[in-house]
Amino acid sequence: MSDFAWNTTVKGIINWQPPPLSALNFNPKDNDLCAAAGAWKAENANLAQENLTFITANFVVEYLRAILLPKTSPPDKLTLLSWYDNYILNDTDSEGIPFPGSLAEKLDFFPIENCAMDVCRNLDWAGDPDVSGRGMLITYYIAAGLVTTYLCAINVSNLGLVKDRYSTSSTLHRLFSGFEESISTFLDSALVFSVSMLAAACFRLSQALLQNSGAEEGHWMIYATITSIHISTFSVFLPLVLYYVAQGTRKHWLRIVLWTLIALFCIVNEVLYDVFAARVSVDKPTETVEVMWALLCNPTTLSDYGLLLTFRLAQILLFLNAICSVVGMCCRGRRKDDKKSSRLRIFWQRTKRVIKKLNTVLCSFLMWTMLGLFHAYRDSVNRVAGEKNENSNWTFGQVLAVATWIPVLVELLAVMKHGPLEGLSRKVSTRYVVVPNTEPSHDEERELQYMKVGGGTNNSGFTLPR
Repeated sequence: MSDFAWNTTVKGIINWQPPPLSALNFNPKDNDLCAAAGAWKAENANLAQENLTFITANFVVEYLRAILLPKTSPPDKLTLLSWYDNYILNDTDSEGIPFPGSLAEKLDFFPIENCAMDVCRNLDWAGDPDVSGRGMLITYYIAAGLVTTYLCAINVSNLGLVKDRYSTSSTLHRLFSGFEESISTFLDSALVFSVSMLAAACFRLSQALLQNSGAEEGHWMIYATITSIHISTFSVFLPLVLYYVAQGTRKHWLRIVLWTLIALFCIVNEVLYDVFAARVSVDKPTETVEVMWALLCNPTTLSDYGLLLTFRLAQILLFLNAICSVVGMCCRGRRKDDKKSSRLRIFWQRTKRVIKKLNTVLCSFLMWTMLGLFHAYRDSVNRVAGEKNENSNWTFGQVLAVATWIPVLVELLAVMKHGPLEGLSRKVSTRYVVVPNTEPSHDEERELQYMKVGGGTNNSGFTLPR
């Protein structure tokens, strides 16, 4: 940048000759300078977000005093404001863009290039406590932890290491019976939770799209769109893992409706997010809080190669699950008159167990990966956010979110304490009783019987979730 000297005297309370550009302090290691520069730049973004043009005088004065070297006698406040308003701002075009090589350009770009942390601390960025609050984070970990616990417990039970060796009155037998008999309630709760998360993400993405296009007042949030689409997709894996591990659960029309809503919301959210991302990348507003936050404060590597990458992998895995569900429905029933269809059903019956186990492992791994990356992203953002950050606040709705899993724990403990018969009997009125079913309890056992008599089955274990 070429040096120049001011060819005029600033008239304030006293006449003052500004120093040349080379005599000004733009040392990136000067903490006081960065603090003043960051506050000034952030305030400009905050005002632009609200369509305001007049910045508070203190931000300007502090920044100008910071760039003056100690050997330079700083003038009074009014003289500095006159220097800024009548001289420095004259080196900008009609849109406020500084001319190359001017002091206005140096003042504008210095905090972006050297004081990003100070800019982030002063932005009016509030975060999104509805998605990233402490209560919501606890809810996600409780859900993922319970799903993993049920997965491990039921797989151990299926190996026969407990129930075949201990009596029905033993503590271990009741413990594993509690997991088996309460998984139906857990599956229903997880389905409702996932639909709620996807519906909330759909609303958030629609709102951001309308605000970005100017059809609705307010400003969109990059952080909210990224986290809502990511964590809502994470929520789909909660009931999906439970569905694959559950055995002996009865079919229910409400579950089919909930699974259908999950599929529809996933498609809608994907379309909304892609449209929003495309519009933002093409028509970026200038000097707004969100653009400044994305430029300086957003951990781009973690968001692009962490959250968004796992989100795309999750979409692929969910799409493959949908294909498996369609194949399972096509293979349902026994039709001796269709040899090709019979061969497909026999092939499906022989391979679906391996696919089911592999799919369970992949879904569980991706579920925890998405949650871990979301937590790391949230903490990384919070470290650079300022005093107005509400990203970790507790809200009333977060308390209700944590309470979602209480009925699951109540039923689990009831069966563990009283045993399956008495524990489940306490859920119904005295007009009914619960009796054990002596017929084969799992679809797989029935399928093995059909395979022995010529292939086919009347109930596929990989059809539309129950």
